[in-house]
This record gives sequence, structure tokens and C-alpha cells, in this order.
Amino acid sequence: MSDATARDLSSRHESRRVLAAVLKFVRDAAEAGSNLPGEVELAERVGCSRKQVRDVLASLEQQGIVLRRQGAATEVDPVAMRMSVRFEDQLEHEVLLRQLGYESSVEVVETSEIPMPPAAAGLLMIDAGTRAARVVKRWRADGAVAMLAFDLVPLPPGADSTQLGDSIYSAATRLWGEAVAWEVATPSAEILGDEDAVLFERAPGIPVLTLDIVGIGLSGRRLFHARELHDPATVSYSMMRTVRPPQVFSTARYQF
Repeated sequence: MSDATARDLSSRHESRRVLAAVLKFVRDAAEAGSNLPGEVELAERVGCSRKQVRDVLASLEQQGIVLRRQGAATEVDPVAMRMSVRFEDQLEHEVLLRQLGYESSVEVVETSEIPMPPAAAGLLMIDAGTRAARVVKRWRADGAVAMLAFDLVPLPPGADSTQLGDSIYSAATRLWGEAVAWEVATPSAEILGDEDAVLFERAPGIPVLTLDIVGIGLSGRRLFHARELHDPATVSYSMMRTVRPPQVFSTARYQF
């Protein structure tokens, strides 16, 4: 690695570190309904220059997350902070957690080949028992488990289930030759069971957000099914809805 490349990587790591640290103050301020500390105090507590803090705050101001006025404390807009994680946006979870100011990581807990279970097969419109890869993944935020995913991907004839990596989107593209274009995500909630609690490293019985997801390619092929568990204390999702005048709605069947 050249000196220039090493300096570039070091600079990127430092920028991510400062952003994550400032975002933690922003997140805490939004939860407490308080203002941010001044730039000088933030720089001291984050361990960076005042310019680095100012650059991060300028970026957050452009996103509407903070409001800065000359001679006044920097305010955090809690609604805009909620909208930084939108239910309709698709992001790799590791990226999503970083955007919230967490130190994030992902690990593949298990990869195996199994017959596609009937319930998932019905959603994917394939035969039950079709060869499938099952991948269990776990994301951490500041070291604590924040999300679990149980992915099921149908396997084409001759495909290897052992080298799928930690991205369901990349895996589906490699296996089927087309990218995931849409996700049908159905949210719900459940109480953490004994088996899932072990993976979540939490006590059984706590409530978690669940997402039941079907990934669909541009051709209409249903590429994967996923069951995800999310800790609502770490990540909460918002959506923006448009208010329209009352009207008569008709229903239609959508086919992918």
C-alpha cells in the first residue's frame, strides 16, 4: 500500500469517526429534547478540530437535521432525525447504522443448504423443497446486537451455497444474474423467543420489530425471502405519507 493510499484510508476513517461521534450527540439531543453543545465543546469531547465539527454540522444542516443560527445554540429537529431512517429506503444495514452514528459491523453466523420451507416457497412462488441457501446474519451497533436476518435464497442448478457473503443483494445477483429491484416488506412485532434470544444476546420476552421481506428482480423473479428482527431501541423507522382529499379507491391485484 502506497503512502498516499494509506493517508487516504486514514483520512476516511477519521471522517467516519468524527461523523459517528457528532451523530451520537445529535441522537442523544433529539431523544432528550435538548440543544447540542457548542462547536468548541463538541470538538473537545469528540477529540477533533473545530473545523471538522463545523463541516459535519453543515452537512447535517443541509439535511434539515440541525438548525443553526448566529449567536444561538444548535437545535436538533427530532422529526428530521426520524426521517434519516426511512422505511421506504433500502440500505445495507451496516450503512444504515453508520448513518445513525453507530460503530457498525455485520457477521455471518451460519450458512447452510436446506429445502425451501413451504411458507417461504409460497411467497416466492416456487416448489416447496427447492434447494435453498439459508444465511443467518447479525449486525452490531456499538458492539451490541441490533438486527438479525434469516435469509432464504433459491439456488439454481449447480450453484454453491457456501460463498454467498454477507449481502443478500449481491448474493441474489450472483446466483440469478439480475439485481434486486424491489422489496415487499411487511412490518410486525413479536416477543423474542428462546432460540432467537440466544442469537440476539438478549433475554427472551423482549419486544422486537420484525420485517418479512420478499426481494424481486426486474424480470419479476422473486429472488429471496428474509425474516428480520430489529431492536426498536436502536433503530426506529419512519415513513412519509401524502395526505390526499377523500376519494373512492378501487383495489387491484398486483403481480410481480
